Amino acid sequence: MAVAGRTTIRDVAAAAGVSPTTVSHALNGKGRIDPRTRARIQRTAERLGYQANRIARGLRSGRYGVQALWLPIEQDAASSDALTLDYYMRLASAMTKAFFTRGDVVMLIPPVGSSEKLVPLPTDGAIVVDPYDDDPRLAALRRLDIPTVTIERNPIDPDDPWCVASDTGDEIETLLEHLDSEGAERIALLVPEAMGAWSKEQREAYRTWSQRHGRDSLTRSLSLHSAFESADRAVRSLLMARPRPDAIVIGAERFVPGTMHAVADAGLSVPGDLLVAVAVDGNHARSSTPPLTAVDLQPERQAVAAAELLWRRLDGEEPQGQRTIPVILKVRESSRRQPGGARATGRAIDAGAADL
Repeated sequence: MAVAGRTTIRDVAAAAGVSPTTVSHALNGKGRIDPRTRARIQRTAERLGYQANRIARGLRSGRYGVQALWLPIEQDAASSDALTLDYYMRLASAMTKAFFTRGDVVMLIPPVGSSEKLVPLPTDGAIVVDPYDDDPRLAALRRLDIPTVTIERNPIDPDDPWCVASDTGDEIETLLEHLDSEGAERIALLVPEAMGAWSKEQREAYRTWSQRHGRDSLTRSLSLHSAFESADRAVRSLLMARPRPDAIVIGAERFVPGTMHAVADAGLSVPGDLLVAVAVDGNHARSSTPPLTAVDLQPERQAVAAAELLWRRLDGEEPQGQRTIPVILKVRESSRRQPGGARATGRAIDAGAADL
């Protein structure tokens, strides 16, 4: 009898009148088995509801049919807000759908402090989101020799071809050009403290644009671990300066609540006194008062591209170079100072992306 109601390979063998080894070979396409016997075993397994153990099958075949997804969740997972952010949830949902189309299981990996703490995973490959300097996730996967694809570049190896990236430079320049077209002259940037390649790329793109246009650099580095307090404190300091900024670009979605709290507490109106835009679209941007102009990184397209790249790597294909997913500027009330909206800037902005 099956243990706890689960049909085993021995149950199938007994019902089909063959040995467990014959059943295993028949279901895995191995061995020299009469086609009629193989068909009878397959019908018997289906009738009994037999499902092969993925781990045991993986040990035999080298493939588990399981892929790992590793989000940048802090060590204290209970207090981490990564699992509530719109970008990560859209990404995880689309990736799950992509893997399900191939019959793969998706395994969401919990945070780990060091590679030594991670036991071998029953997974074929892994996708690491937003890798950062000395990332223990990448160290663990290298130690376990698990093929990996990253979403956003690895700061240690920014040219790694097994990567799906946003065009961060274009993203920041698009926001700055839009704010400039609305009359902003002193634009501040709130950027995460240097961790991942994307935050470094935000800094560099902002610095390059500011130098090219002869503007002051008003960059503030904020902590993602105390996002509200860090943003609130930095924005209060910026707004007390003379002259103060007339526009703010928020580099990460987590900084939106603290930023808007500081602006409201200073008695300033958006967009009347201050233009505000966000480098990552999400619930915080859309539900803000007023709704905030933001950049859609298209996480659904990133997820599908990463899944396809991982499958190619697992199949032993040679890398063809990084995949770059274009961004879409969504213009909302927070950055529309001029009557009739922004004047033409010469940059490509999806006309259907404005959603006031």
